[in-house]
Amino acid sequence: MHIHLRLVCLLSFCLASLAFSAVPENRGSAFDALGYFTVKADVPEGSRHAVLEITNDLSAPASWRPMIAGAIDGRAAKLMFRLPPQAGGKVFARVKTGTSTTLPPVELSGPDLCYVTYADSISSGAKIAFLTSASPKMREWGSLPVEEWQGNLIAWALQNPLIASAEVVPPAENVSVRFKDGTTATLLRAPRRYTGPSMESLAPLQAKTIRPPGVFTPSAPPAPPAETGRSLPDSNNAITAFSLESTFPNSAPTIGGWLTARNYSVTNFPSTTIDQILRWSSSKPIGVLFWQSHGVPYKKRDGSVGICLVTRQYATDALSDGPYAAMIKNDEINFAVDDEEKPFYSITSEFVRKHLKFAPNSIVVVDACFGGGAELAAGFTEAGAGSYASWDWVSGPYSGTPCLKVFDRLLGMNQEPPISMPKERAFSLMATRWWMSAFEFDYDPSPKYPKQDRPNAKLTWYDHPSKPGYILCPSIMRVIHENKDLNEPYTKFLIEGDFGDDPGDSLREVLWGGKKMEVVRWEPFYGIAIRMPSSPPVGNIEVIMRKGFTTRSNLVPITEWTVPFTYEINPKGSLTAKLVMNVKFRADIRGSRGNPEMPVQYLGRLFSNMADCEGTVSASGTYSPDAATTITWSGGSSLTSVDPNADETFAPKRIRNSGKIDFGVGRINQFQLTGDGDFTETEVRRHNDGTTTTIVRDGGIGFPGFFPEPVMPLNLGNATLQGNTLTWIMGDGSAKLSWPSVTPKMVPDNDTPR
Repeated sequence: MHIHLRLVCLLSFCLASLAFSAVPENRGSAFDALGYFTVKADVPEGSRHAVLEITNDLSAPASWRPMIAGAIDGRAAKLMFRLPPQAGGKVFARVKTGTSTTLPPVELSGPDLCYVTYADSISSGAKIAFLTSASPKMREWGSLPVEEWQGNLIAWALQNPLIASAEVVPPAENVSVRFKDGTTATLLRAPRRYTGPSMESLAPLQAKTIRPPGVFTPSAPPAPPAETGRSLPDSNNAITAFSLESTFPNSAPTIGGWLTARNYSVTNFPSTTIDQILRWSSSKPIGVLFWQSHGVPYKKRDGSVGICLVTRQYATDALSDGPYAAMIKNDEINFAVDDEEKPFYSITSEFVRKHLKFAPNSIVVVDACFGGGAELAAGFTEAGAGSYASWDWVSGPYSGTPCLKVFDRLLGMNQEPPISMPKERAFSLMATRWWMSAFEFDYDPSPKYPKQDRPNAKLTWYDHPSKPGYILCPSIMRVIHENKDLNEPYTKFLIEGDFGDDPGDSLREVLWGGKKMEVVRWEPFYGIAIRMPSSPPVGNIEVIMRKGFTTRSNLVPITEWTVPFTYEINPKGSLTAKLVMNVKFRADIRGSRGNPEMPVQYLGRLFSNMADCEGTVSASGTYSPDAATTITWSGGSSLTSVDPNADETFAPKRIRNSGKIDFGVGRINQFQLTGDGDFTETEVRRHNDGTTTTIVRDGGIGFPGFFPEPVMPLNLGNATLQGNTLTWIMGDGSAKLSWPSVTPKMVPDNDTPR
């Protein structure tokens, strides 16, 4: 829609050329903060309705279209029409008034398209002047006890003819005033800044002692839903914002940097204006929001208590009467002033509902006093926020620290104390919230205020009923061996962790050593099952998800040993048969954590061979049982392996291997190995007449397995398998199995997240 400044003149011309019951006077036109074209007019007394009409052809009187109508009670009034953007090109507008109490038919209707204020209404300039004059009084009485400060301010405010009411809105110490036209403003008690030690020293100590079972119940513990609805945010649009004084620590840039490292598109706002907030989700829903602001209780028009969030934008007459006028009238914006002489704009839950859009499964943390109230939280969840958190009471100067812990654990950054070693993976929001509650990290760590008779503010969470926040990146807890079942007759790896609902084949993949794996199952409460390749690659396993953006899990090294087992028999004479089995086995031996700060658990890891083991049989030597007979061994054969879950036939010349790695104690248990092959045995008999008879037959060698099972120690540092030689007596000969010490590939270290 193209409407030029000359429209102001055109509007005046149009109004003057028509017959009206009371001729309105044009007061100007402009686009407001939401892109609506506003037309303002003063209407003398006598009119009972007004209509905004538009046309794109001034030469055709019949082309005027009645768009918006509003009722007037006959008093002199100020009108503001808000015309939504129109398709097509340039249009012209005019205002008509009439004496009928019945509104004419129009094309558009809605509560926010026409505003009527009467001559006795209060101008924005008068409101701002009152709030500005309040600042010196707040400073003057600032050293008084809070009750006296409140009483003096209330008495002073009620002397002003513009003020309808002034009262304290518990639990805050501020004074909420209501102008006679219904507009609300808050006189803020100066922030109680703290200049002592950086924070209470209790928090690190509390991290070591979990509350005993039966005494502690986490606040609003998240329960597994019947249908999950849990996943990554549908958008990587991330906002970090700071709307506090410079004396407060600013956590927004740090959290923004962490989100950027996990492939979120982050915009950081070191200060905030209404226009900036309106743009936060104008082109893309918000996936993550972290905002530090003052939260202010105020009395709403219906008498209930609301919470507004204070921006860092000073209020002006021009903005209040212009682009923000409609939002102020709709209780989406109100005012707050402290002792710095200029009032700020604040946004309410109604602003959040109407002007912010959040992606499904989004996560919102607002570091603000009283922001954890249900009224403000409802505005965010009704705007689509997946999970919303803020403080249930007055927060102190170090309330940003728990917020850092939340995002550090959600993103697996390992930067915010307490820091674990080995490093931690990213965790789900459920696990993070449990940990925060269990160790009381969800309490504001700022020192208590003088005469404080209650615990510090607590971080309170609210969840969307169907699309709550869950994870900010996929996270692998552990990878375990899984045998066949009726529907999946092959060996698998089950990848356990936090992934949420299956986004679909095209939106996710599992890589192992950079190679794409076949995903056979994706179950949010159990994990991701991949088919084990016949010849598995060497490298890390990672999960990649693409929900409008690409994000990757932690890398999990799959440790692989290649061990040459040599089985050698020497039955008689110099006869020797040697069976070499180059056996590969692999497992995730990192250990795992289910929650932040949990000691690493080293559960046993089962393994079995795949089709990548190979071996050889070779034979040599002779033996003469008597003077006329000579037995010679020669030749040999090759051995292979298959997935034992896919091929259960016990064909010859196969290597089979299985066991369980207990890396926590440095040992391989239940180790079994079998293999067999053949060679050529030639027997030559010399007869008395000088002739000979030669008999050629197949000979064989096989390792039947262990009994008892061998001791197979693993070095707890580098996972080296200790070599060994086992010897058995067989009649007149012997047999032995030997293997060297082997250091595997892809060994985890302390930087490998668990």
